[in-house]
Amino acid sequence: MAGIQIVTDSTADMPKAVAEAYDIKVVPLSVSFGDERYQDGVDLTPEEYYRRLRREPILPRTSQPAPGQFAEVYQEAIANGRQVLSVHISSKLSGTYQAASLAAEMVDKENIKVVDTLSVSMGIGLVALAAAGHDTLSEAQKAAETAKEQLGLFFLVDTLEYMEKNGRIGRAASLVGSLLQIKPVLTFVDGTVDVVEKVRGTRRARRRMLEIFKERVGDTRIDFAVMHADAKEEGMDLLAEVQDLVAYDKSFLGDVGPTMGSHSGPGTLGLVWRPALGSE
Repeated sequence: MAGIQIVTDSTADMPKAVAEAYDIKVVPLSVSFGDERYQDGVDLTPEEYYRRLRREPILPRTSQPAPGQFAEVYQEAIANGRQVLSVHISSKLSGTYQAASLAAEMVDKENIKVVDTLSVSMGIGLVALAAAGHDTLSEAQKAAETAKEQLGLFFLVDTLEYMEKNGRIGRAASLVGSLLQIKPVLTFVDGTVDVVEKVRGTRRARRRMLEIFKERVGDTRIDFAVMHADAKEEGMDLLAEVQDLVAYDKSFLGDVGPTMGSHSGPGTLGLVWRPALGSE
């Protein structure tokens, strides 16, 4: 076998330049506005998506890739003499992991391994990046599983409305309808949304998120990503704050794409990290 092909899906929100640099194949989910169907990140950009999301009265629908879409990517890799590690969104939020697993069974279950990151957005991306560049499938899978266990992820949403309507609100459900301007610092625990801390006001929530982040990271050198949903200026500010706050090797700034954005809504800010290689 001639090296490892890393595969992920568009919910990883991986910037195209990063995916290309690390030779990571991205299989798109689909987003539908009524009868109009688009491929996430292929024929619908984040900018176009959020512009439409703000004006449409009905929320868009998202759909996982069919097993055949994964099978096609896997078959090409196997035909080129490569093994495959496929890294995906939490199985508790999407059927994407199951579709990828079925495709692996169909194509070559010995040479294709599928990882359920139990995460979202660049949480998936950082796991995929940790696996990239390894010479054997067992090494790549071990690196992915290690990164998965080490991930930290916080995010802030402008409103809980989108998560509530999409049924992706998890343990934050108790906060819906609050009249106290609560802006919770949110995370993922065992693949679903959970509340880190309840904070009143957006500025305080952002400041508190960074404080907790710094407490958890300490002096560890990290790789991290800041993600934003149609809030580039805020995302750039947060990126600069984190760069000043901790030691890091790699940092990324990216868009929360259409699939994830339909659940979190515009204005979302996310921060995800793992120890840099050699800092574990």
